[in-house]
Amino acid sequence: MDYSVLKTEIDLPAYSGMTDQQIMNALNDKTIAAYIDVDPLDIEAYLMLYDLWIPIKEGTSLASKKTVEAFRLFKPLSFSDPVKRVKIIQILDGLVTDVTTPDFTSTHKDFILAMADSFISRADELGLPDVDLTDIQNAKEYV
Repeated sequence: MDYSVLKTEIDLPAYSGMTDQQIMNALNDKTIAAYIDVDPLDIEAYLMLYDLWIPIKEGTSLASKKTVEAFRLFKPLSFSDPVKRVKIIQILDGLVTDVTTPDFTSTHKDFILAMADSFISRADELGLPDVDLTDIQNAKEYV
């Protein structure tokens, strides 16, 4: 545990008046929206369930080719990287508008994007493991 980081955090005004238990909960509760990386194989499996992967994989349209190449090159698909996230969204938008993949809809796009949605804790954000009451007490005594 990095007590200097934890002490700096719990000394913030947001934690004043809180009990140690409340501070621990505030640090460990996963309430901060974040993106996680997604394995392209998980997306391919989803697309297979809806009979979409083979038409995309064997497609000759630019949208199909971009999708296959993105899945091949970006392992995992890093939705947390804003540049890559924008590109992935553009690629999925291309599939939605591609006349050769008419069964790929915005609903499929939204489901794929939701695979990357997650929540993290403030401790995660600070690079700390889950905080326990002993950690809070040790951080308060840290000089």
